[in-house]
Amino acid sequence: MKFNLHGLSSLLLAAACFACQPHDGQNSEQKIVDKSHLDRDLLATGPFAIEESFYKVAPSIDRDILPAPPFGQPEVKTDIRGKLYLPKGNGPFPVLVFLHGNHGTCGKVTGPGNPRLDLNVDYTLTGQCPPGMIEAPSFLGYEYSAKHLASWGYAVISINANLGITGRDGYNSRDAGLVYARGALVLKHLIKLRQWSKAGDEQALVNKDLDIKNKFDFTEVGVMGHSRGGEGVRYAYNIYETAKADSLWKRELPDLKIKGVFEIAPVDFGTGTTPLKVEALGTAWTVLIGGCDRDVSNFMGSNPYARMLGAQDGYPKAIFAIWGANHNFFNSEWQVSEAPHRCFGSQKPLWNTNADPLPGPLAMEDPYALEGVTGSVAQQTLAKALMYSFFKANVGKNVDSTLMHTFDSQYALPRALDQLAPSSREFILSNNTVRVARPGKTLKAKHTEGAITWQTFDDKLQADLPLLQKYWDAYALDNGYSRMIVTLVPESFARPALVLEGPVLNAAQTIDIPFDATTNTEHYWTVDATLARRTGCYVYPETDCVPDSSVAEVDVALIYEDGSSSDFVQLTDYIKLENYHSNYFEMAYSEPIANSGVSYRLGFSYVPLLFSTARFELTDFALQNPNIKGLRLKFPAGKPVALALDEIRLVKRANVAH
Repeated sequence: MKFNLHGLSSLLLAAACFACQPHDGQNSEQKIVDKSHLDRDLLATGPFAIEESFYKVAPSIDRDILPAPPFGQPEVKTDIRGKLYLPKGNGPFPVLVFLHGNHGTCGKVTGPGNPRLDLNVDYTLTGQCPPGMIEAPSFLGYEYSAKHLASWGYAVISINANLGITGRDGYNSRDAGLVYARGALVLKHLIKLRQWSKAGDEQALVNKDLDIKNKFDFTEVGVMGHSRGGEGVRYAYNIYETAKADSLWKRELPDLKIKGVFEIAPVDFGTGTTPLKVEALGTAWTVLIGGCDRDVSNFMGSNPYARMLGAQDGYPKAIFAIWGANHNFFNSEWQVSEAPHRCFGSQKPLWNTNADPLPGPLAMEDPYALEGVTGSVAQQTLAKALMYSFFKANVGKNVDSTLMHTFDSQYALPRALDQLAPSSREFILSNNTVRVARPGKTLKAKHTEGAITWQTFDDKLQADLPLLQKYWDAYALDNGYSRMIVTLVPESFARPALVLEGPVLNAAQTIDIPFDATTNTEHYWTVDATLARRTGCYVYPETDCVPDSSVAEVDVALIYEDGSSSDFVQLTDYIKLENYHSNYFEMAYSEPIANSGVSYRLGFSYVPLLFSTARFELTDFALQNPNIKGLRLKFPAGKPVALALDEIRLVKRANVAH
């Protein structure tokens, strides 16, 4: 978890929306290059019966996980505790490790069918909860996926990170978010599991009848983490991969091979005073992002993908965005939405927002808690299918690499998933593609061509800052504050996209996007354009905002060496771009300024675009010449323009394999 909106003042709650009204938009039938995945069942139970057991090792001071505290600070214990889901059979089975994120460690039960309120973190330091509260079992929140994957032959352990880690920050800036500690905790659990497996030692298991001897294949391991656990498992991979041969990790786990890293709504804090941000190079990696996430609300989980775009490791990388999904409900034990029951832009929440608040004083303790609402079936069903697709494609002796098509917009999403929620997908397999243009990188200066303005995403953000300041000037005047000063907090990564914007066009207009060089397309299958749509409304009061009507309708052609073009195809036949998040900025902090004539300094950070990959089959253009030097975009008359473009790539036809 990064930032929680619970309990903020009305000032901050007013900052949350900037008045962009909901927009009705749902994906309709699209032209997809390959529909072979359309009827695939990703939710069917596998052939294995499963056995379960909790496991636990007594708490201890473990300096491999938490370093010694500064002088005068208390020592903090951690423990090795969790739950094992084991297929019945001889094994050895590939191993999956699940790690939850930051959350309250003590909760108040509010009655049958109502959400538990996890409002306390006493368990983190003391191992006990206050009277009337129970330990929050965050580690059981992915059981919907753990049991499903175990039925397909995976040994799954879900880690309880409550003691010493969850709900607190680190001693100092070296690991302020305790993401390194989380990574080390993952490796410590694997060490213990390996020791128990070799010795056939069931002493740590609650179920003493469970036979675990030689049941785990440590050459086939996958990891999943949610929120801070997402970056935690990415750190676990990097801690091990960069460790020296004589380190604890390599001595105790000499055969460990982490074949896949799956992250749900992760943070990207890094460690150290100058944060060290880690990637997932040399392994498969996917991130799942909820478009209505109001905790990790700046979508920083997309940053590692952006940093890995230039990598040539040959492993698939993907972003799967679920529009209308919040942060908490991916974990079935996080039973109160962190989002205030509304979403930005086109999105509609994937949970019941019409229920009544909890009765009496309980409503004061957590105003977002609703009677009878404890989660989102749609979010958890999608997460279950996506984790199955990812791990079955990358981890195990008998992988099915075609399951990575679930994350690849070159392939139609299975109908059962597409019906659950709108989504966006970005995907890259570096040994299967070549980047031919990144126009936001090569554009030297903002300019206007016809009615359309070209500018980089950075320039767009700078252009919107005065509008943001104007919004807060109006807010201050209307609410009795002196001036609000808007500043930027450069804590999130802005991809170097090209932004094309214009009013309703009086006549059709073409824009040519040049490639870095003329390229021969003979051995490629598709040309890909990485696209996004976002519009902002900075009008106060919110009721004066005009509902968004900007569209990204455009025809697309390829440009030959002589400047002529191929046949045009319609973008909307391939991708709708109907789903979008409305704002470029989010409030990171509100700082009162005394005796200055300024009420508050408001710090804002960028909210990254959630891109979609539009894939055009080259044969659709009826090419007369295989050598092309650019992409031609034709915007129709009578329509406004709002389009962001990051990369253009050529992609070969090949299955995912490594």
